[in-house]
Order: sequence, then structure tokens, then C-alpha cells
Amino acid sequence: MTAGPESALDPVSEAAVEWLVQFHSGEMTEADQARHRAWLAAQPQHQVVWQRLSGSLHAQFGAARAVAAPQAATPIGDVMGQALAHAQRRGSSRRRLLSGALAVAGVSTGALLLANRQMPLRQITADLRTGTGERHAFTLPDGSELLLDARSAVDLDFGADRRRVKLRQGALLLQAQPASNGLAPLEVLSPHGRIQALGTRFAVRLDEAATRVSMLEHATRLTTAAGASQVLEEGRSARFDTLSIAGDDTSPQAAAAWQRGMLEVHHQPLGEVVQALRAYRRGFVRISAQAAALRVYGNYALDDSDRALDALAATLPITVRVYQRGWLVVIEAA
Repeated sequence: MTAGPESALDPVSEAAVEWLVQFHSGEMTEADQARHRAWLAAQPQHQVVWQRLSGSLHAQFGAARAVAAPQAATPIGDVMGQALAHAQRRGSSRRRLLSGALAVAGVSTGALLLANRQMPLRQITADLRTGTGERHAFTLPDGSELLLDARSAVDLDFGADRRRVKLRQGALLLQAQPASNGLAPLEVLSPHGRIQALGTRFAVRLDEAATRVSMLEHATRLTTAAGASQVLEEGRSARFDTLSIAGDDTSPQAAAAWQRGMLEVHHQPLGEVVQALRAYRRGFVRISAQAAALRVYGNYALDDSDRALDALAATLPITVRVYQRGWLVVIEAA
């Protein structure tokens, strides 16, 4: 059986592709090589995945580069970007877009990891979605206004007795039509529970461990998968997992700052800041555990992540190294 996109997007394979990009840059230092050897030795699976991906990716991308531009030294990430752009220009549907791009590039399944940095492949069948660096506004069937952050995806379930938005990935800002004139209550569903709109405007972000909600106008009712429930009032933020609901010190204005293309940070770990910037970069960003634990304050422009990284490097004890015209960024504690 041929592996599908989901099976290719595991953390070990993604780390292997990051190392491939760095090797291909020709800028590996002795310290980098030592870290790579340590990564290979950490788990037997690392060696297996590295050998499989390094062989298939170099062969496939080498062939694609030779066809597209025999005399050019094209970074491996650019080949996938060109393939995806070609498929999009041809007007491919969301279900054909990936297969069309891969056919243009002649790319193996392992190369899906590079395509995933252009758009979240796991969400390619979502009803509404955004790619890397893209924010998009949508009008829902009931007239509610939905704004999706970069690399976000939702499914819609609207009918006579229901109005549901299922958040599959990323973040949204919802200006909800009230439950009047026979409309059912509007709900946002996540893997951790549901959010029922009692008011009009709120922001939701899906993290791996919890769902975060910030109330900008009026109120919402949060209900976990286990049944715990709480009303969240205007001006407050909360987070919930499948079992419980807890307060969140993040101000709703800061939580929703991405709608203006800004990232407002107040004593957050650098790892969280980098995660937010990843949604706006088509390349890979690798950060060490020591650097990820550093605390950050400030406002950063999401639409200019290079500038944001420069500002972080200027104010924190970190080093930021860029390879392959930005396809790989390595952040370490200084």
C-alpha cells in the first residue's frame, strides 16, 4: 500500500528533511556535523529515516532540477514551491492540487514534508483553509464572518438545526450572527470540546494540548469533551482540554493581534513565539531546548518574519543562522 500524506508528516521525518536542507546548503560547520551525528545516534529510527529520505529526496529533487533548469543551482525547497505554484496556476481543485504538484516535480512521498511547508497537507480536504503566510476572511452560510490565521483549517456543518465550525488546525476569529430568527446556536468544535457563541466576537486557537479562547465581545460557553462547562465573559481568556477549563492571562487583544499581522508577546517562551512565526515561513525553523525556554516580550510583525527573527536575535542571548535563502533557520542559545 502506498503511504498517504499523513503517514509522511511525522516529527522524525521532518527533522531529517531539516538536516537535508542544512547539508545541501554547503554551510555545515563541524559543530553542526557533531549535532547531526548525535541526532542519528539518539534513536535507531533516526538512522533509518535519514538513509531513506536522503536517498529518495536527493534523487528526486536532482531529477526535477535537471528538467526545470539544467544550469541552475536551485535550493531543494524551491523545487516544491515551483511545483505547487504551477499546480495552483492551472486551477487544480484542493483534492487534485497535491497530486498535480507532485507529478510536476516528480517527487516521492518523502518530499511531502517540503510541500507541507507551503500548505498544511493534512488539511488539504478541509472546507476552508489557509496556507503558509496567508490570512483569509470568509462569510459563512448564516452571514457570520470568519477570519482564519495562517496555516489554519475548518470544516463547516450548517443546516436547519445546527451551525457548526470545526477547527482542525490553527486559529480563527469569528464575528457570529446571533441565534435569532430561528437560527440554531453557533458552535465552534475542537478535539477538546466545543464553544457556543452567546455573543458576537471571539478568537480561538487550537494547540496540541488545549484549545484557547479569547472573548472580545459579549460571551461564550465553553464545554469540554468530558462535560465540564463555563461561561467566558468579555475581556477574558481561557484554555480547556478534554477534561477541564482554566483561566489564561493572555489579553483578548493580544490573542487576536494576528488579525492585524502582529504577534504581541508578554513573558512567553521563545518556543511559542517561534511556533507562531513558523506559520508565516515556508521553510523550516529549528530551535534548541535551551533557546526555546527563554522568555520574550515585544511586538513582532508576522508578515516580516525575517525582521522578527533579527529583532529576537538582537534582544535575546541566542544565535540565529539562516541556510538556503531562508529554507532552514537554526536558533540556539548563545
